[in-house]
Amino acid sequence: MEKKEQFIHLYHLYLNNQCNEEELKEFFALLDKGHLDQEMVTLMSGSWDEIHTLPEAGLIPPFLQAEAKEIQLAPSRRSYFGLKQWIGVAAALLIFTGLYFYRSTITGLLNPGSTYQFANTSGKRMHLQLADGTKVWLSPNSKLGYPNKFEDSERRVSLDGEAFFEVAHDARHPFIIKSGEVNTTVLGTSFNVTAYTLQNTINITLVTGKVTVALDSQRDTITANQRIVINKATSSITKENFPDAATFLNKRIGIYDYNGTTLQEVGRDLENQYNIKIQLDADFSEKAFYGNLDMTDSLDETLNKLCTVMEAKWKKDGGRYVIIK
Repeated sequence: MEKKEQFIHLYHLYLNNQCNEEELKEFFALLDKGHLDQEMVTLMSGSWDEIHTLPEAGLIPPFLQAEAKEIQLAPSRRSYFGLKQWIGVAAALLIFTGLYFYRSTITGLLNPGSTYQFANTSGKRMHLQLADGTKVWLSPNSKLGYPNKFEDSERRVSLDGEAFFEVAHDARHPFIIKSGEVNTTVLGTSFNVTAYTLQNTINITLVTGKVTVALDSQRDTITANQRIVINKATSSITKENFPDAATFLNKRIGIYDYNGTTLQEVGRDLENQYNIKIQLDADFSEKAFYGNLDMTDSLDETLNKLCTVMEAKWKKDGGRYVIIK
């Protein structure tokens, strides 16, 4: 049987959840070569109108939050994504719910030791629970890499962006978060990590427990209500007291409380949460802001509230949002 015919045969087996282990491996091997992408799009197109019901239970990976499982695509939708950007096969199976994963993610489903890359681009905060019971609140525009199972002596994850962690205690298996060159090691505690690739600093703020942060040969430890600030430009670590660490319990769900915070820092929070650019008047950035902002509100609502308190105005200028007196 030639490759194209075999691919079509395997596709239909896969769509109906009838592949054995060898057929599944062969199917993904053919898909991964990329030569049959157009054929896959054609197959998906033909399958689209035949789908009327939800798949049987157990087909959706359990690590997805309940809200994501409920998403459905309108049946009239006729556009398709290129397979090199999205995994076509998973889309054919999970098209019922409108969920798409990268090919590496589906490969992870076949190999329990693989690492998932969960990219939160939805503009909403995501709540995940890892295999060891650790809870993670992932901010918008952030990415978390984690294994399906923690099988080594260390529990390792990676973070690009911001997340609040409640780490399940396990003295024999330290929990390590890698953010670029920075490793944050804990046994069981609650803390926040802000580590956006495009920002010059990484902040680790501890609410409870104890955390050790390492950068190259430098290492420092903080306890509750302390923070470590890492300057990426100078590769330096600074430890400071942070009595308002408990505010991150609200921040993890999108409520930001400010008690005399400079408008420049508030602007950085807005940029991170809404994936925008903020520009402040020259003499405005050091003004202090008192109040709270709900980052789950629309951007317009949040800017309106901020500017009302600060007796300011905002406008959109190209791709930037400008706050003026």
